[in-house]
Amino acid sequence: MGFAANQARLMALISRKSDLELEAQFITQHKLYLGNMTSGFFNMQAKLDPNSEAAKVLDARIKQLQQADKILDMHLRRIDSQREAVSKEVESTEKLIKDNIKSSFGIMGQ
Repeated sequence: MGFAANQARLMALISRKSDLELEAQFITQHKLYLGNMTSGFFNMQAKLDPNSEAAKVLDARIKQLQQADKILDMHLRRIDSQREAVSKEVESTEKLIKDNIKSSFGIMGQ
């Protein structure tokens, strides 16, 4: 691959890495929101009689929020593994670019 193609690939990879990092930030922010909601429900539930209907409804809602948090964890792990793969590809492409520059502009191809 030529220098220009490698440079374009590097730009695309950096863009993809940025997109993945932004998505991870959104997921982390949503996880914090779910954690705050869960905490609030726990506080409300603590003030109720454990056998009351309201406490049971809150318990069901807490379980739903915990399940949503687990799903977000799975998405976050998937994004992290994709980000790691893209980072390795960025490093590889940067090495190719450096080698291209060295061979093109070095003294007698050295």
